[in-house]
Parts: sequence; structure tokens; C-alpha cells
Amino acid sequence: MEGTKSNIIDYFSVVVKWRKLIFVNFIVVCIITAIISLILPKTFSANSTILPPTNEADAFGLSSLIGNLPLGPLGFGGVSEETYTFMAILHSRTVMEAIAEKFDLMQRYDYENMEYTVKELRQNVIIEINEDGTITLSSMASTKFLPDDEEENEARTLARDMANAFIEELDRVNTRLKTEKAHNNRVFIEKRYEQNINDLKNAEEELKTFQKTHGVIALPQQTAITIETAAEINANIIAKEVEVSVLSGYVSESHSELTRAKSELTELRKKFNEMKTGRNGDILNNNGTQNTRLFIPLNDVPDLGLKYIRRYREVSLQQKILEFLLPQYEQAKIQEAKDTPTVQVLDKAVTPVKRKKPKRAIMVLLAGLLSIVFSVTGVFFVEYIRYLEENRQEDYRKVENILQSFRSDLRKLLRRK
Repeated sequence: MEGTKSNIIDYFSVVVKWRKLIFVNFIVVCIITAIISLILPKTFSANSTILPPTNEADAFGLSSLIGNLPLGPLGFGGVSEETYTFMAILHSRTVMEAIAEKFDLMQRYDYENMEYTVKELRQNVIIEINEDGTITLSSMASTKFLPDDEEENEARTLARDMANAFIEELDRVNTRLKTEKAHNNRVFIEKRYEQNINDLKNAEEELKTFQKTHGVIALPQQTAITIETAAEINANIIAKEVEVSVLSGYVSESHSELTRAKSELTELRKKFNEMKTGRNGDILNNNGTQNTRLFIPLNDVPDLGLKYIRRYREVSLQQKILEFLLPQYEQAKIQEAKDTPTVQVLDKAVTPVKRKKPKRAIMVLLAGLLSIVFSVTGVFFVEYIRYLEENRQEDYRKVENILQSFRSDLRKLLRRK
């Protein structure tokens, strides 16, 4: 314990011994650092914040359906796809080159090609998504060494104008992309709409031809009437058969009443067969063409019913498709023609007052601390060399040889230069 206390006291005594040098080094380094911070270029930063984009309904109306799904726990909530689209546009080479050309950054950054200019510009722009979903863009502009007030004001103005220009370019590019997407959607829906119109016309013509050919207007109603009429005729046939049977029992075959009854029975059976087969059941127009018949032949009802349902179903299907496509087609035309801003600016960039860099206080503080560390290390090294020289000559010579080798190598290196 006494040895430890002795070592601490020795160390402290060394610091006290060299305190003037340590203090002078601290003051000199702080002053030099402060002077350097005054000479260094000043960097100013301007911030612009935009609201998170709203998801517009897509061309087929699926966004509202997806939005109602409970996808939050799966990691789809929080930041929308449109937000990432904004980020991609802001980081794109198209926007970067537009900003570089607008503010002549190639000359300002002193580069001979756009590639290095864009690379430098990316380092001077920070784009972040905030916790509330908004997007903040920070644009930085620097002065030259030892700037005057005019250069500082120019850098402040440039930082502000660049931040606002980024938002303007974002809106321009996003509007163009949305217009192109809306145009493609409109062209696609328009083609499908025109195809649907043709399909609907063909289906209607096919149904019309079928109705004319088979005399079908309203198949369910016509079938019901046919069945009712056939049942009534069949009942009359049965009644007439009973009448003929009764008359045959007490009158002769040539009796007028029996002959009349048989004639009526034959006519009823003929009509019933006509309703079953459809023969001689057509009614002719004045010009001799076939007209729609009221009664559907019973034998043809199943086959006609299936064919009618298929044609009627095709017409209904095409009508449903038309009801779906027509609003989408009109919406696509509106989206294509729309020329409204797509970016909502929450906070427009203003001229910055304080510089972002250099941070003089931090620079001076760090430089002062480092000077103390190096000064204390240096004085301990000097004291250690003196200790070796006085008490351990052999170790001192080894250290001297090492230092001599370093000095020799340094001289050779300087001569080569």
C-alpha cells in the first residue's frame, strides 16, 4: 500500500514539475484550434418537412380492401409504400442531377464531371423518416476557407433554396410517374372496356337471334303458360274420352253426337301433340315470316332452357363487367388529366441562422483535452528516459539506439522527398 501511495505521489509530482509546460501546451493548442475553427469553411443546414403521402386508390380499387386488413402486427403498418417511394425519388440520380444543374454545383464543388458532383451532393443531403411518418430533408451548403459575411449569406441562401428545390423536384417527378401510371392504366382499361362493349353487343345479338329462331321471349313465363295450357287440354281430353265412352254405350257409331264428340277428341289430341312437338304451332306474320310463338313445345323446354340460360348468362356477365369497368375507366381518365401537387409541405425550408459546422466549442474542448493527454504522456516519457540514464545505463543505451534508428529512418525519408 505504501508503495502504491509512493507511486501516485511520484506521478503527481511529475505533473506538478511540468505543470507550466502542460498549461502552456493546453493554452497554445486551444488558441490554435480556435484560430483554425475560424478559418475552416462554415457549413449551414436548412430543413424542409413534408407530410406522409396518402395512398390513393389504385386503378382497380384494391387499396381500400388492403387497407382494411389487420397487417400492423406483421410489420406492414407505420410507414406506407408511398413514403418509401418518396425516399427513392429523393435519393434518385434524376433528382440529384436536376439539383446539381439548377445550382451549378459542378463548378461550386470544383468537379469536372457529374458523377463526382452527385456523389458530393449526396453527402450534403440527409433524408430521414420521422416517428410520426413525416419526411425531413436537410440540405447543407459550405463556404470557402476564411469566409466573409457575403459568402456566409450565400451559403445560407443556397442551403435553403436547395432544400426547397428538392421538394419541388420530388413533386415534379412523382407527378410524372403518377401520370405515366395513370396513362398506362387508362389505356389498359380502355382496351378492356372496348372489348367488353363488343362482347356485350355480340352476346345481345346472339340472344336476340336465339329468341327469334325459337320464339323465346321470357322462357320461365312461357314455359309456365305452356304447362298450364297443356294440363287444361289434357283434362279436356280425359273428359272428352269419358263422354265418347259413355255415348258409345247407348248410341250407334253413326250417331251425330258420338261423331261430334270423337271429332272434338281428335282435335284436342292434335292440339296437345302440337304443344308437345311444336309442329304447326307457329304463327305467321302478314309477310309470311315466322313470328314468336306464345307456347314453347314441351319436348324442347329442357334443351331450349339450357341454351337460353347460357346466352342470358353471357349477357348478364358482360353487363356486370361493364358496370365495373365504366367507373374505373372514368376514374383513370381523371387521374391521367389531374395536375395537382402530390407533395404536401409541412415546414418549408427557411434561411438558417446558426452554422451546423464547425462546432468551435467542441473542437477547442477536445483539442485541449488531447493536449493534456499528450503533454502528460510526453513528460512521463522524458522523466522515464532521465531515470534510465541515471540508474539503468544499459536500458538507456537500448532506448537511445531505438530512438537513433527512428531518427535515421526519418532523415532518409525526408531526403527522398
